[in-house]
Formats: sequence, C-alpha cells, structure tokens
Amino acid sequence: MKKRALSVVMAVSLASISLTACGTGGSSPGASASPSGTNAAKRNAAPKEITMLMFTDWYKSGIQAVEKDINDNADKLGFKLNIEKVAGGQQGSELYKARAAANELPMLVPNYGVNWIKGNLGGLGHFQEVGGDWTKNIPESIMKAPQFTDTDSGKVYGIPFDSINLLGVFYNKKVFEKLNLAVPKTYAEFLADSDKIKAAGITPIYLPGKDSWTVNVFDHEGWLTESQPLNDIFAKINTNKAHYTDFSGFKNAIQKHKELLDKGYIQKTYLSDSYDGSEKAIAEGTAAMTINATWIMDDIKKKFPDKANDIGAFRVPFDGNNKLSLFVPFNLSVTDQFKDKELLKKFIDYFTSQSTQQKFFDAQGGIPYQKGITSALLPAQSDLKAYVDQGNTDTFWGNLTKYDSSDTNNSILDYFTGGKTIDQILPAMDAATAKDAKAKADPNWKQ
Repeated sequence: MKKRALSVVMAVSLASISLTACGTGGSSPGASASPSGTNAAKRNAAPKEITMLMFTDWYKSGIQAVEKDINDNADKLGFKLNIEKVAGGQQGSELYKARAAANELPMLVPNYGVNWIKGNLGGLGHFQEVGGDWTKNIPESIMKAPQFTDTDSGKVYGIPFDSINLLGVFYNKKVFEKLNLAVPKTYAEFLADSDKIKAAGITPIYLPGKDSWTVNVFDHEGWLTESQPLNDIFAKINTNKAHYTDFSGFKNAIQKHKELLDKGYIQKTYLSDSYDGSEKAIAEGTAAMTINATWIMDDIKKKFPDKANDIGAFRVPFDGNNKLSLFVPFNLSVTDQFKDKELLKKFIDYFTSQSTQQKFFDAQGGIPYQKGITSALLPAQSDLKAYVDQGNTDTFWGNLTKYDSSDTNNSILDYFTGGKTIDQILPAMDAATAKDAKAKADPNWKQ
C-alpha cells in the first residue's frame, strides 16, 4: 500500500484584544482590561479546531449528527470539529501506523482499543489518560475492557463511542412460523430445526464465505463454553502462560461448524456468496438463518425496511452456557497533539453527555452502551439485548487478545475445503502469537 504521511495543521487563533484608556491628550499605558472587555473578547474568540482521523466505514449517521451539532453550535461551544476520513480495513490501519510513526496523528483517533494502540501505534507514549467522572455512566464491564483501560496500568485511555453489538443467530420469523419451529434452546434442537428447514427446501443457514470475516462468527461462541472466565484465559495467553491449544471450546465449535456444512445445512455456493447476499436471503426468507452480529440489522433496515421486523435473533445454542458475545463500542483516544487541557475537558464533557449521546442514537439507532440513553430497537436487537439486561454476555474474545493470532477465517475455510486439518488451526494461532510478541520484544517470550 502507498503510505502517505500528511501533516496535521491545527490553526487555532485567538483574537488579541488591546484596550486603551482614553484620557486628556492621549492613552494611559497602565490601563488594564475591564471585565466587560474581557467577556467581549471571550464571546468574539474564534472557535478552536479539534481534529480527528476516522475510518470511512465508521463515519456513520451517529457521528455525523454529533459533528453537525458541534459545527452548528461552534461559537457557543468554543470549538469546531474537523474529521478526516480514510479507508477502513487493513489499508486504513497501515495509514494509522504511518501517521503514528511520523508523529502526525491528529488530536482524536478512533481505533480498535488500547491493546491495538500498544501493538500497532508504538505504544501509549503519544496518548493521554482520559479517565474522569464521565465513566460513571458507563457499565464497569465495558469501561474495564482492554479497549478502553490499559490492563498494565489500570488507566483509562479511551472513550467508548458507537453502539455495542451482540453476536447471534438471525432468523426469518415467517419461515419459523410456517414450519411451526420454536427458537432452539439446545444444540440438539438447533440441529433438529435445521433438518426440518432443509426438508422444506429452504436453506437452513446462509454462510457468506466470500467475505471471509464472517466465516468464524459461529465459532467465536465456542469460547463461551470454557469453564474459566475469558478475561483470565486471555490474561494468560497474552503473557505466554497459556496457549490456544490448551482450550477446546473454539476447536469444538469449528468442528461443529463443518458438521453443519457436511449435513447440507449451509448453501453449496457459500465460497462465492457475500455478506450482502446473506442480508437479502434472510430478509426475503430464501434462507432461514444467518449467524452474525446486530450490526447486520442496521443494513437490513436500510435495504429492506419492510422486512426488518420479520427478523428475530437468538444466541448460538451451544450447550454448557447461556451467554453470547458482546462487541464493545469503538474506542476514541486522545493524542498528545491535544495540548489545550481546558478545551479537552470541554470536549469530553460535551461528547459523553446524555444529550450528545442521545443525539447520536436518535440518528443512528443501535444498542446504547451508556446508562439513560434510549434507542428504538428492531425485534432482533431487542431479542439479544435481553441477554445484556440479564447479565448473560461476555466480551468477544478477539477484543481480549494482545497479539495477532493469524488469519483464522481463511484457516477455517481451508479446513472446510480439505486444505487443512482441525489439528493445524490452533497451533498456527500459537505460532502467530509468539511471532508477533517476539517482534514487539515482549519479555514473556524468549527471543
């Protein structure tokens, strides 16, 4: 990729007001500014510019509404917001890295979390701690996630933004009603439902394998069958005190996934079928189920507004747990380029306020993370939010990792197509983790 490093220009100018006192025959050099003159200067000061770098696919209607509110009220707030958008995915990550290496990141940087900053942007040296009273309005389980709080120091380096997302099975309610199917509570019931759907000539489970990031969504939930808390498991994996091969839940889920394929419950064309195709299939009922996260409903609502209420959701019904994975919101971090501490406090107070967050969710929808914020949820989102309300969620395991564990999506596809065995996948994850940790000179791994 062509790396580009652009200098961030933060032109912040305040009008310099010089007051003169008029006396007989001239000015009085010792005169001081009057209180009314000082207030006038503050009122007339130009709003200070706050700069942000953001992936294009994160620049959705919620942050757009906040951006508009800031810039429409810049004179009153005392600041304005300038968002630079760049491509997402690996291309965007590489650009972030290049900017960080050149010390050219702007004031605000939305990102994947504190661990990601430490692993990809040269550590936390150029980022500011942002903890404060605002954190009291956010569930502790979210604030203590390694996306926002540094696990080594316990300090907060991130502000949550956007919605939480929940992983589950999204199903067409009309198909289930037509076939007299109940939402499965056990894995055996899930298989029985799939068999009845297949017998009716409908695709039971739509897997959009062309978009490989979707391939192991089902498999993620295998981690929730482990007897140990995931935070404890990954604290050990991240420090070389445990390895992926020590745990069976993920491996068992991958094997179950292949069994779904072997039983004909997944469409034969899955390797060439896309994420867009899964939305269409589940909305129109040509497939009964697809496995993804609640962000899929945002897309279905836009593309198939008359079908969105026909979709319900349930957790992947692996036995041995009653939980589902929660994807914490994105992380908004503050760099050392944000030098005006008074301005920073103003921005954080504004951004984390109830009124601003309500504007965000009024514009975008989704499941709010902050207490007191409401959002109109679709049935599928409400179905899975019930698990949040009951305390039956755990942090998505990928949010807990410190090092790259290889491309498991394509490894699983290779397993599905006969290019790999199941016993090659987890050792490859351990090898990739060790390689990445050594490259970053982690003392827990011998060089």
